[in-house]
Amino acid sequence: MNREFLHKITLLGCLFLLITSSSGTDNGFQTPEQYAQIVQEHFANEEWEAGKELLEEGLQKYPNVSDLEWLMGKYWFHEKNYDQSRYHLVKAIDDNYNNVNAKHLLVDVEDITENYSSAICYVNELLEVNPYWRGLWRRKIELYRKQNNDVEADRLLKRINQIYPNDTILRKDYIYSMEVGYQQMKKGGNRKEAIERLTELIKVSPQNEEYYLDIINLHLQEGNREAALGWSSNGLAAIPGSGALIVKRASILSELARYPEALAFIREQMKRNNSPAIRRMYNDLLMEAARAEKQRDPYVLYGMAYEGGNKNKEALDYLLNTSVTRGYTDDALFYIREAKKQYGNNDKGILYKEYMLYRQMNEDDLAYSTLKKMYEMYPDDYDITLAMSAQHMKKAEKLMELGLYAEALPHVLFVSQKHVDNDVNGAAWEKALSCYINMKRYNEALATLDTITLHFPDYENGTLKRAFILDKMDKTEEALQLYLSAIEQSDEDMRIFYVIGYEELAVPYIKKCMEAGATKKAYEEAIKLVSLNPSSDLGLRYAINSSGLLGKYDEFEKYTAQGINYYPEEPFYQAKRATVLERDKRYEASLEFLKPILNKYPSNKEIIGAFSQSSEYRALQLTKAKEPEKALAVLDTALLYDSQNKSLKYTKGVVYEANRQADSAYYYQKYYEPSIMEYRSFQRHLSGLRSMMLKNEIALTYLRARYGEEDIITSVATAEYTRKGQKNSYTGRLNYAGRSGSASDSMEAEEQTPGGVGIQVQGEWTHHFSPKWSTTVNAAFATKYFPDITADVAVRHYLKNDWEIGAHVGYRRVAAYTKRYEWNDEFFAGSTGDNGYLFTGWNESKTNLLTVGGELAKTIEVVRLNTKLDMHFFNSNFYYNAQIGAKYFPANDGKTNINAMASIGSAPETAVLDYALPGSFSHTNTMVGLGGQYMVSPNITIGLMGTWNTYYNQTNTVRGSSPLNPIESISTRYKNLYNIYAQVYISF
Repeated sequence: MNREFLHKITLLGCLFLLITSSSGTDNGFQTPEQYAQIVQEHFANEEWEAGKELLEEGLQKYPNVSDLEWLMGKYWFHEKNYDQSRYHLVKAIDDNYNNVNAKHLLVDVEDITENYSSAICYVNELLEVNPYWRGLWRRKIELYRKQNNDVEADRLLKRINQIYPNDTILRKDYIYSMEVGYQQMKKGGNRKEAIERLTELIKVSPQNEEYYLDIINLHLQEGNREAALGWSSNGLAAIPGSGALIVKRASILSELARYPEALAFIREQMKRNNSPAIRRMYNDLLMEAARAEKQRDPYVLYGMAYEGGNKNKEALDYLLNTSVTRGYTDDALFYIREAKKQYGNNDKGILYKEYMLYRQMNEDDLAYSTLKKMYEMYPDDYDITLAMSAQHMKKAEKLMELGLYAEALPHVLFVSQKHVDNDVNGAAWEKALSCYINMKRYNEALATLDTITLHFPDYENGTLKRAFILDKMDKTEEALQLYLSAIEQSDEDMRIFYVIGYEELAVPYIKKCMEAGATKKAYEEAIKLVSLNPSSDLGLRYAINSSGLLGKYDEFEKYTAQGINYYPEEPFYQAKRATVLERDKRYEASLEFLKPILNKYPSNKEIIGAFSQSSEYRALQLTKAKEPEKALAVLDTALLYDSQNKSLKYTKGVVYEANRQADSAYYYQKYYEPSIMEYRSFQRHLSGLRSMMLKNEIALTYLRARYGEEDIITSVATAEYTRKGQKNSYTGRLNYAGRSGSASDSMEAEEQTPGGVGIQVQGEWTHHFSPKWSTTVNAAFATKYFPDITADVAVRHYLKNDWEIGAHVGYRRVAAYTKRYEWNDEFFAGSTGDNGYLFTGWNESKTNLLTVGGELAKTIEVVRLNTKLDMHFFNSNFYYNAQIGAKYFPANDGKTNINAMASIGSAPETAVLDYALPGSFSHTNTMVGLGGQYMVSPNITIGLMGTWNTYYNQTNTVRGSSPLNPIESISTRYKNLYNIYAQVYISF
């Protein structure tokens, strides 16, 4: 028995240890997202092993979850175990193909492990998500180069550089690529292609001295010294004073034994650069020239002969050609003048040499003037026309750089109409197109583009240019449709570029539609853009905003979720997610969602705005739920981040008003800036708040009642003083009633009460336990007419959404009067029917009245509805009275109102008893009333109320001609009683 007992105890202990141990290892995480968040924090703090331990626990509970697999891949990547890293990253993508983080890391893994093809595949998948991410394009180019696929890398680089011509990084990459290409060509001995590549490089980067030196050396290696000299001149024109280029040109001239030319050149250059190296070279050349003097220069010999008078054609031609070739500008000008004397001013050959000389001298105007003269004389000469075209292109380029497109246009049109060379002709048409576009002559631009696409079918930018022009012509829809057609017909690579072009036009067009109020059109265009490029940031933003304005809340939520998927850290989409929660009135959930984001981006205006708006809605929600303290806490938190938000301050004032803190309500609500239409109403409301701030109030009330069928007036006057606080209010009240009625033996009186004066003294206390509960207690004592003793206790409960319920119990000791008749001993019997009884006074009786009742009220904006039921216990009988009422507050000051009421019951309403008005029990009593109050100023409010009571009345009489045979009778009938209440409230 003991063993069995011990065995059970042991099993229970083991079970307890198992449960506690398993619960001890549970970190309390319920979702994979919680694991992922904490693991990332560990990794960010370099706590890799701790993160891995938690990650293994998460994967055990949630195997194959994408984010957890990605984080495990990240851990192994950090440990440089790339196989394990690849294994987990691939699993992450299997679970979620759109896991961008996993794909980025896989690119790094495949790059490090030299699996470049796989890396390129993952880059392509990332480009599908975000096709205009330039960093990914550069990464793809880098991978092609590592794969030794320079051809594809260069092709891609050239294309992306055309798409983004203003991107300095891409431009540098492009230059570097071309530089590497020509270096490889040079090393491979392919000098001609290297020269072509260098020529392109110099166009792109004309200030690079090294390029000039390399192209000069390549020409020298090709044996083309004249071309080398030409490039040295071009280099010095672009980089004046370059020491390396000066030395290079002088060296070439020296190798050609053109010492005088070399010496003259160096002397000229020493004016700009008088460095020791150049001076030393000059001295060395002097020595070489002196040694070469033995071999006399034919140029010198021909010159001496020419000066000696032998001016034949041979000498002149040699001297002219040599002086032009060698750059002896003064000599060349002299010999040109001599040649014109011999051959005339219009000789084509002489004019062409003059033109070439002016070009060498950089005298562009003189060169153009000479060329123009030749063109006018020989318009069909190909070389002259080609040179003329080059001059027009040069002038056009300069004018276009200055923005003078109208002046540049004739030059490019001249070239485009000559058809001298396809490349030159194509460049001219392109410049003409640019001029028309910049001059806003879009019809001519379209016609020019048609010409280009007709004569140059391989022109790649036709669609882009046409769409651009159509957009400028305010035909953006047509331009977008053009892109859509191109996208449908293009391959995958070109599709990306067309989508980029489509987006560049669509975004400003959508913005224009939004600004013009064409929200529906903006929405339609935005969803087209997002369908083409689901990751378009601006497209998603416009889709969200336009769908919200159109009330398409499902679409709003859809695109918000899509934006968060692509841009999980972007505050705009986080703010819109909060808006989704707000629309479902989940304000608290919205705040909980925004708090960590706000901590991360404490200065972001969108997040702050969303947090403020949710806080405002939540505060109003809590206010309706009668939880003002919580509402104020929510608003105070929002104001920490958005301290100048006037709407938040105003809402805080509304909460204070609901909590009966008028001074604070006034302080915060005054920040509100009303529109012109709201101004009067708002000022009225502030006046109401100022009135509420006043702690003291005196109320004066006068009640005047009159019977419908008799001219009998009944009045009650009331004076009261109230001291108001936030939680407690104290009131002292004095009621005065005067009655006209029988006080003697008048037998004509029909009243049920004697005449006289009655006074009632009453005290009242109202206490608010909390925003949801309050109570009112009062007690009163009276001399006459009013209840001798009055005591009431009422409890009120404030519910959500402006509902109120109340219950009350009351006690009154009321007096009832009957007429007293006695026999008149002096009565002398006359005719039959004479009355011998006299009215000698009143019989008074005291009765206890117990009242129990309930009340229900609802406030709907500016209308308050209430219903009330009183149950009376009187003389061991049960009676009731039901009352309904409505108050309309038209002036927004909290006091001015129009009040209507009605009641019915077997007992009069309590006010009839309290004001000592006539009424009856056990028969139907009805009442209707209408009145209102008006706040004249924050200190004075006046009121007027009229009621119409219909009640059952009975009067007792005694008649008879013998003391032994009194005849008692009770006359019964319904009476109408009309009451008017006049009120004045003075606050201070």
